[in-house]
Order: sequence, then structure tokens, then C-alpha cells
Amino acid sequence: MKKMLFLLIVAIFPALAMASPFGLKMGMTLKDIAKECEGKPEFVKNDAYIIRPKKSHPSFEHYIVFVDKNKGLYQIKAISSAISTNDYGTELQSSFNATKDRVAKRYGEPTIRDEIDPGSVFQDGNYWMYTLKGGARTLAAIWGKDENLADNLDMVILECSASEISTHQGFLILYYFFKNSDNIEDEQDSVL
Repeated sequence: MKKMLFLLIVAIFPALAMASPFGLKMGMTLKDIAKECEGKPEFVKNDAYIIRPKKSHPSFEHYIVFVDKNKGLYQIKAISSAISTNDYGTELQSSFNATKDRVAKRYGEPTIRDEIDPGSVFQDGNYWMYTLKGGARTLAAIWGKDENLADNLDMVILECSASEISTHQGFLILYYFFKNSDNIEDEQDSVL
């Protein structure tokens, strides 16, 4: 019986080890990340690099990793392609809910923030995209506030974002914050 249990654990462990977001793990160096990508990471600014992971998701078009020179990978940001939608944000909200449900399969049920600024004069649903673009509305799913997450993650956030050029387009942004991200932010803030 012990031998059977051992073999089961050995068989499952590699699958769990490979289950990290887009094949990327906390603390990876740029060199490690490049091995998991198509092409070389492209420097943007500070710790940010644009990548094309081999393990990408069809809902997301752009990927940005944040890599500290000493502590390695500490954040991933995935951005969807533009989602055409109506004034009510129907298509964007549908995409949000479908993606939320997929992420929940891995990390459990999230806390949902679906809020509009009570001072906004545009409370009606037909102003949904307008208020999202103006910053008066938030639709986000948050994992990890009060529970431990797999993959050395501290927090995962999925949020809706409006296009800068049109109120009839939006994006989904999916953030993965690893457990080392707070330490890196504290170090960066210590010089302020």
C-alpha cells in the first residue's frame, strides 16, 4: 500500500510542478524565463519585460513579466486582445465571467468587486463602459486575500479595463503576484 501511495505521489508531483501560470515560477531569472518563451524577453522599463510564453492562453495577447535582478520573477501581467462591446459592457462582462470561472478552477472562488462610485451621476447600466473608462466603475475578481494560493502566489487579480480610444472596447487584465513581490516593493520603497 505504501509503495502504491509513493508511486501515486511521484506521478502527480511533476504535474503539480508544471501547473504554474504560463509555465513561469516565482524567482525565475530572465535566462530561465527566456527558455519558456518564444523569442527573447523585450525590456520595457524598470523591472518590466514583454514576453511571449510558450504556454500562453488564447484569451490573452500580451504578457509582461516583472523581474528583480536579485529575487527574480515577482509578477506576471497578461492582457487580452480588444473585446468589442456595447454601452452596457455586456461582451466584456461575459468574457470576464468566463475567464474568472477558468481561473477559479485552479485557485478557488474569488472575492468579487463590482462597484460604482456612489457620487457618479452615471449610475444607469447603459453608462457601464463610460464609467469604467472614467474610473468610476470597478469589476474585478481577487484571489488570495485571506487564503493560501498554489504556485507560490500571494494574490491573483482579474479586472476589466476600458480602451483609451473607444467606449465600445475593453480588455481583461490578469495579474499574478508571487510571494516575493511584497519584499521587492518594500526594498524599492525603502529609498523613498
